[in-house]
Amino acid sequence: MNPIGTLDEIRDWIISGTEHEIRFAIEGAARYSIGMINQMLEELSYEHDENCDVFLRGWLGSLSPLERLAAAEATESHYQLGLVGRPQAEDRALLQVMESVKPAIELVAEIFEFTHGRANDPDPSYTKRFTPRLLAYAEQLRSVAEDISNDVPLVQFMSAEVKRIEADNPEGYGQPAKYQVADALTQNLKFPAKKSDD
Repeated sequence: MNPIGTLDEIRDWIISGTEHEIRFAIEGAARYSIGMINQMLEELSYEHDENCDVFLRGWLGSLSPLERLAAAEATESHYQLGLVGRPQAEDRALLQVMESVKPAIELVAEIFEFTHGRANDPDPSYTKRFTPRLLAYAEQLRSVAEDISNDVPLVQFMSAEVKRIEADNPEGYGQPAKYQVADALTQNLKFPAKKSDD
């Protein structure tokens, strides 16, 4: 079986859903735009939600940092639509975006730093009177990205706790569990409520 894959072959591999065919689908997806893969997921996700979820997570992991952030944002809505039945679907959507931020922002920050280093070259119109602003932006971006990255374990913890509570109390499934976890977190020194009590 050729892992390069046309779009039709990638669809078939996702539908089949075996481990090696999902791997072929991920490899084949590298030839196509984020928009084309997103459209394919829209077509498949309602009837093949589990396979699409496995493919989506593997595909995101195969992308470069900036592509991964763009793809995580582009595919986030699937977890409210065709993949809504997957366990902790909304949590997965948020985590995929949050986990993509820091590597992508690091690339942007490095570009700003590289630009500062080239400011004395003859080609750029800017000088080092301007580029310290870029260094400041790089520092600010890294700080925000670090905060987001540091909150990933908090979202993972909340997701796992809500899942546990809901499994232990199937009659109480829904909103009460997440507020129960939120209340407990305010007493938990490991995960203090940093920015919001919502």
